[in-house]
Amino acid sequence: MRLIRGLIMFIGVIGIVVIIALIIGYYLYSLSPRIEGRIIPVAVSADDAQNFDKKLDSLKTQAKETSETGEKTEVSLVITEKEANSKLVQLLAEGELPLKKILINFGDGYFLISTVMDAPGVDAKTGAIGRIEISKSKPKVVLAEFNLGKLPLPKSVKIKVEQLLNIMVNLQVADFPVEISDVQIKNHQLTVTGTTKVVK
Repeated sequence: MRLIRGLIMFIGVIGIVVIIALIIGYYLYSLSPRIEGRIIPVAVSADDAQNFDKKLDSLKTQAKETSETGEKTEVSLVITEKEANSKLVQLLAEGELPLKKILINFGDGYFLISTVMDAPGVDAKTGAIGRIEISKSKPKVVLAEFNLGKLPLPKSVKIKVEQLLNIMVNLQVADFPVEISDVQIKNHQLTVTGTTKVVK
């Protein structure tokens, strides 16, 4: 009888510990990520979003014209922090991104990003710090840190997020008419340099 009572009490204690752990986990998940404290708000405008599109269209036109001549030409694209955030806000408004909010800062050699995603119950707040490297003429995102609320996350989560980001980036640049040779982040700007691809 004592053994049965002891087992029941033991199971009850484990149940209470699990419930407390879930409550604490849910609470930490609902908090703003540590990285968010380092993000600086950026003023956005429709003009800056238009500038983003114009710069991209101009680069594509230039790349197409030079590549048709059979000559590779070096080109560059400079996107400001304001232009990037204005374009992201526009995409949010058009329902193109599965997010509620996104903000990006360009630091000295790195970027900071903060997002709010729709999730059952409480919105998921994430933050990340990373840099962009070039591998085989393609940009590669390397994350230094990834936060989901204030939950303590294993390193494997950061690796999975990094892999997902790189899949998305590769899909975006697949039809880009430029072989990217360098990406620089500094002075609140992202500068992409490369050579035009030759049309065969």
